[in-house]
Amino acid sequence: MSRFQRAVVQVRARVVGDLIAPGRPEPSVFVYRPGLQKEDAVSVTMPVADQAYTYHGLHPVFAQNLPEGYLGELIRKHVAKLYGTGDLAVLTALGRHQVGRVVVSDVETGAAGVEDGGESLSRLLKADDASLFEELVEKYALRSGISGVQPKVLIPAHLSDKSAVRTDGFIVKTWGEDFPQLAANEYFCMTLARKCGLPVPQFHLSDNGRLFVMERFDRREDGRWLGFEDACVLQGLLPDDKYSGSYEKLAKTFATYLSPEQRHQGLRWLFLSVAISWAVRNGDAHLKNFGILYDQPFASRRMAPAYDIVSTTPYLQQDVPALALGGRKVWWPVDYLVDFGRRSCGLARREVMAFLGTIEQELLSTADLIDNYCDLHPEFDEVGRRMVRVFTHSASQLAEFAGQ
Repeated sequence: MSRFQRAVVQVRARVVGDLIAPGRPEPSVFVYRPGLQKEDAVSVTMPVADQAYTYHGLHPVFAQNLPEGYLGELIRKHVAKLYGTGDLAVLTALGRHQVGRVVVSDVETGAAGVEDGGESLSRLLKADDASLFEELVEKYALRSGISGVQPKVLIPAHLSDKSAVRTDGFIVKTWGEDFPQLAANEYFCMTLARKCGLPVPQFHLSDNGRLFVMERFDRREDGRWLGFEDACVLQGLLPDDKYSGSYEKLAKTFATYLSPEQRHQGLRWLFLSVAISWAVRNGDAHLKNFGILYDQPFASRRMAPAYDIVSTTPYLQQDVPALALGGRKVWWPVDYLVDFGRRSCGLARREVMAFLGTIEQELLSTADLIDNYCDLHPEFDEVGRRMVRVFTHSASQLAEFAGQ
């Protein structure tokens, strides 16, 4: 058991409550401190109140940033040597270096988080050093409170070696042996999303194709941190449950938590995101890959930009969607998407068809981009040609449906 059984929770550098997580079978308990305002809430699902919030496991809003996979194993091994084991030990070690406005920190030391100058974006994109990602992990692993099994790290950054202009920081991803060339895969899927009009963060692909670099979206221009909550948090689920449920339920969740003035636009983007994931055969569009952003939890809440869109079937030919639609986890006929857009997202049929027409066109144009990239980067040829076949097949399905 971790020696960290109790931690303080901060929102924008202000202590708002205490978290006690003794470990199962005992529940975790979070209690707000007195004298708080409603904007001090740690989650839209946990408003400021006199009551204690209990959960069997770490509360979803705290668990959402627990590192997974390669990064998670590395961090947990390092943290265990210094602080003990357990999720709370990991979070307190990460301190300020997590996605969003909520910080879990050591009772004694408070939240750490003084940023250095970080890395040069130009270096990340131009370097031809295959070991660069390992170097970044060694330097920034304990500053990377971010979920997901793909190898990734959070880094502070500036634009170039000749410029001190800071950015909001970057999420830097690479790939392992199981999913070769995943950085370029994600780059082209996100390019398709952007071309279709889906809001996405700024992103880049390194010249050697080894790194996908995406700007963080959880910080305002004035440097203040935005609140971010993924759909697991909104549904009261832990990260392990990210593949449970359906896209219809996901739409209901966002209809509930998006502000009224943001609801229609947010559901339009949700439909477009699900349709694009269908088009590229993204079997990893699970609950943690959708979320909301806000300045204050009970003011304006909007859809977070799209992220983590990849084509999974080039690696897993029998892969299926992450969530069900129409009660099925298959690559659905196009009319399932139309029904989802109309019934769950509240869109008119003409709006749904316009979105699908745009996706059809941009699938073909992006397939051309992939073809050209394959010619210049033969190491991407096998994965890239498979992606082209996926993109063109989806485009033909959309064209056939539109012609009926």
